[in-house]
Amino acid sequence: MSAQRTGAVPSGLTIGQVLQQLRIQFPDLSSTKLRFLEEEGLVTPERKASGYRSYSSADVQRIRIVLGLQHDYFLPLKQIAKVLADVDAGKTPVLPGGASISVDSILSLDVRFTRTEMLDASGATKSLLNDAISMGLLPAADVYSDDSVKTLTALVELQKAGIEPRHLRGLKSQAEKDAVIVHSAVLPIVKSASRVSKQRAVDVARDLATNLEHVRLAVMMGSIDDLIG
Repeated sequence: MSAQRTGAVPSGLTIGQVLQQLRIQFPDLSSTKLRFLEEEGLVTPERKASGYRSYSSADVQRIRIVLGLQHDYFLPLKQIAKVLADVDAGKTPVLPGGASISVDSILSLDVRFTRTEMLDASGATKSLLNDAISMGLLPAADVYSDDSVKTLTALVELQKAGIEPRHLRGLKSQAEKDAVIVHSAVLPIVKSASRVSKQRAVDVARDLATNLEHVRLAVMMGSIDDLIG
């Protein structure tokens, strides 16, 4: 397994050094995102006399917790702030719904998969992966994230029920329509000249997309119940 890991980091890191450390696990991380987390009060790096930020090891760990909660649990920032408050108080963090989670599990390192490793992990055939890529359900890449493995694993289970990637053409089309709706909702934020505001738009969009998924599931199950009778 080609796991790429981030080890312990020295204190006194610049924002560029933090990005270098964390982009292995979070490839989309940017300096704008880090400044946004600071603006939201989720991380407070020291400011040197020169005005430059200086990140301690604790700061970097805190950033990893925030990004991990967003990536793995899709938590909005308000919920993440509550989890961090539990961590700061020495308590076991509690997720929405009451489930407990350890800091170690939040900080569990991301694993990157080659195509062959992803096929082995998901039990998928090359044909299914190619079909998923062709339908735009997965990217055409040489290395994949754990999210991609979960998606391919789900496609394997759907295939067992006779549901092929080509049957999900409507799903992709609806997802693209939903993306337009969400984009319209955050457009006032996007139009701001502030780069931090653009990052805020991404976080708001994530929360809206999660809520859309809850609504879609409820409506789908209601329709299924009607069909089953």
